[in-house]
Amino acid sequence: MKEFAERLKQLRSEKGLSLDMVVYDLDKKFHLEINKGHLSRWENDKNDPSIRFAAYLAQYYGVSLDYLLGLTDTRTPADLLAHRRKSN
Repeated sequence: MKEFAERLKQLRSEKGLSLDMVVYDLDKKFHLEINKGHLSRWENDKNDPSIRFAAYLAQYYGVSLDYLLGLTDTRTPADLLAHRRKSN
């Protein structure tokens, strides 16, 4: 899931977050037992998270799971609606 890895790394970079900060935030917000190594392997396409962790990551970054998985280039359902309204 190379696209997933690239998008995950891009989202973290856009927010100016370190791996440590993301691990801390995820534990605080969702009580997830992950570590910096997990995130690093996901971002470098060495491993794939479970769908449960991918869903939490999408929620954390404020994007749809479809976007994070590379199924669409539209980040959120609201973006999709805005694009459709402009087209009409």
